[in-house]
Amino acid sequence: MEILQAKPNDLIEILYLLKVCILDMNKKGLKHWNSAFPDPGKIRLDLYNACIYLVKDKGVCKGMVTLNELEPEDYRQIGFNSGKHRPLYLQNMAVHPKWQGQGIAKRMVEFALKLAQEKGFDAIRLDVFKPSEGARLLYEKQSFKEVGTFHSANQKIPFVCYEKQL
Repeated sequence: MEILQAKPNDLIEILYLLKVCILDMNKKGLKHWNSAFPDPGKIRLDLYNACIYLVKDKGVCKGMVTLNELEPEDYRQIGFNSGKHRPLYLQNMAVHPKWQGQGIAKRMVEFALKLAQEKGFDAIRLDVFKPSEGARLLYEKQSFKEVGTFHSANQKIPFVCYEKQL
């Protein structure tokens, strides 16, 4: 299994992975991802800007993560008080339901940490839909600290923001 930077010809595979993950999350009552989010246009832009990484095993895409320097607008209301000035933002992490529970998400977080250190970032920031207990536990086990919450425009349930200083 390897983690590779996605290429433009991976777009169909990425959109398929997101669709499968959205259907799975919705079945589990997690409705924060839907046909509007993650935005396919934003996914295309992230792909063009070389921000998406794929977990592939023998050519099969098992997961993805977006890693970039662009602060999400919702984060402006969070009091990130670490004093860090060059954070990397981890977004849209997804593992195909067929391969969940095999440590793929943990490997993507470890990859993000290593990449951030290699590229001189001083923190990683991310958010998790509050009811997503498994995802929250994943980050907490990796020593991410909860720093605040926000409500997205179309969600009544908050998102929890995490940060890990490097």
